[in-house]
Amino acid sequence: MHIIGQFLWILAVWRWGDWKNWKDYQSTMLYMIVFSLFYDVLTYNYSLWIFSDFFLPTHTLNSLAVTFVGFPCSVLLFLSRFPEDSIFKQIKYIAFWITLYIGIEYFFVLIGLFHYYNGWNIWWSVLLDATLFPMLLLHHKKPLVAYLISIPIIIFYFLVFDVPINKMK
Repeated sequence: MHIIGQFLWILAVWRWGDWKNWKDYQSTMLYMIVFSLFYDVLTYNYSLWIFSDFFLPTHTLNSLAVTFVGFPCSVLLFLSRFPEDSIFKQIKYIAFWITLYIGIEYFFVLIGLFHYYNGWNIWWSVLLDATLFPMLLLHHKKPLVAYLISIPIIIFYFLVFDVPINKMK
């Protein structure tokens, strides 16, 4: 099912994305990929959420599909269609993307292909997504500032969820 989701992201970005200027968004796509991989590596033995599926047999393979297909596609769509003309439209646009991400996650939870662990739940996902989209925008405009702000955000989540970094192999 996650493979079907990635195919839908590809179709959406093909239809609505700004492919001519994809290089303008590449560094922000990589920013999201890096932090997704960072999460996967540091929480390998202590997941907060896990993807499961019937096409790809492991969380790792599903996560890689989302990381390398879904996330770059959604970043390209999000940034290339971001409204520049009014703060109200910008807030509404960011709220749309948060709702879209949460809606997709909730659907996968309902059909049993997304699972929460170690205290994570959909409300934490709402907070993460509410942080994610402004951070993507910030990275697109001021990458160094976004990286610096990302550090305390990561520390916050690792402390709140007591991610056992000292037990990594």
